[in-house]
Amino acid sequence: MQSNNPILTRVETQADYSQPMTVQGAIQKSILLTVIAAVIGVGLFFYSFLTQNFSIAYAGAIVGAIGGLILALVATFKPNTARTLAIPYAFFEGAFLGGISVIFQLRYPGVPVQALFATFVTTFVMFGLYKFKVIRATEKFKSIVMSASIAIALVFVVQFVMSLAFGSSIPYLFENNLLGIGFAAFVAVIASLNLILDFDLIETAAANQAPKAMEWLCGIALLATLVWMYYSFLRLIGLLSSDD
Repeated sequence: MQSNNPILTRVETQADYSQPMTVQGAIQKSILLTVIAAVIGVGLFFYSFLTQNFSIAYAGAIVGAIGGLILALVATFKPNTARTLAIPYAFFEGAFLGGISVIFQLRYPGVPVQALFATFVTTFVMFGLYKFKVIRATEKFKSIVMSASIAIALVFVVQFVMSLAFGSSIPYLFENNLLGIGFAAFVAVIASLNLILDFDLIETAAANQAPKAMEWLCGIALLATLVWMYYSFLRLIGLLSSDD
């Protein structure tokens, strides 16, 4: 069965189908990577506060974000490397999670716990909606979510360049006002809807008998979405709880 998914298309043209992936295998890899990232994140979080060494948290957030992005891009464009890159990717994401949680805890005490709870609840809700076919991963749905995700990514790139080069930000969009809160909520919704794409990717890849390495790529994709969701909830709840 030929897939229209660009990731699956690359796998289909490169792969050996003697050992196809399974849904169960992809779920196991996803859980493993998520646990690794969580352990690293929690460890960095408590170490930073116990030692009062917050500089390591800032370093972890930056290095984790950049390292994770690079490995995710490499794995996406070269799926056969996913098996090798998945564990290091989880370590980078764990460093980002721990570092960014410390940063938000210092500014908005209690927000990381609320964001973590929101991420867990949303994940289970989205899985239920997908499992019972309340939300279907149609081609139109995929197109809308992917287009919105790319647009959001471009906005954050512009924001990053502006803050780095000029020490400024996009007016109103990243501030504590109705527009800023609305944008943060929109990002959280799109991040959550990406879970539907991940669930569909796992099922479609298994149905297409994608190679075993695809299980690791699915794990990377799902972890990336969970991290994005958590960060989105951090921003949204932080803005809502801010007195600025």
